[in-house]
Amino acid sequence: MTATTTPIGSGVAEVLSARRSVRTFLDAPVDPAELTALAWAAQGDTGDGHRTTPSAGERWPLAVTSVVRNVGGTAPGLWRWEPDAGRSTMVAAGGFGPALAACTVDARDWLAGAAAVLVLSADLEAACAAFATEPPAWERGARYVWLEAGAAAQNVALQAAATGLGAVLVAAFDDDLVHRVHPALLPEGHDPLVMVAVGHPAI
Repeated sequence: MTATTTPIGSGVAEVLSARRSVRTFLDAPVDPAELTALAWAAQGDTGDGHRTTPSAGERWPLAVTSVVRNVGGTAPGLWRWEPDAGRSTMVAAGGFGPALAACTVDARDWLAGAAAVLVLSADLEAACAAFATEPPAWERGARYVWLEAGAAAQNVALQAAATGLGAVLVAAFDDDLVHRVHPALLPEGHDPLVMVAVGHPAI
């Protein structure tokens, strides 16, 4: 078998190769259609009763909330993705980037400069209860959610790469501080799982 850098004739391989973690962003607005595409990549309705990420039991536990700073024609604030409607709705107005950045361990100096940060969250207790009969007891549901969150975050990063945007996954943060950013940042009962910062790369 001959080794190749990327699979021949694979458009997916091109995007996979283009994906890089970007932590420095230009102060330039992201097109609102691009932000919609990013949220759709995380939890989009594909039109056939399925979504863009696999989900154990088709429960679709993830919520996607965009912390918007610099998106063309879009007011800064918290915007919750509605998969069935294919759009985001504002749940709180304001500039929450600095507060969100302050929750992180090593992204405090640059996260607030992203055009938007997509926060993926889920109700882990509900997921554990839903799969409580599957061993290991009270852990299986959480494992399923983390797997789905990883797939969704990668989808966002790949969609960003496909449109020339930069993105980076951020998972080193203080959960308690994230909960305090604003009551509307996370749906009731949800815990933050991962953030994906996006914007025009300054490279």
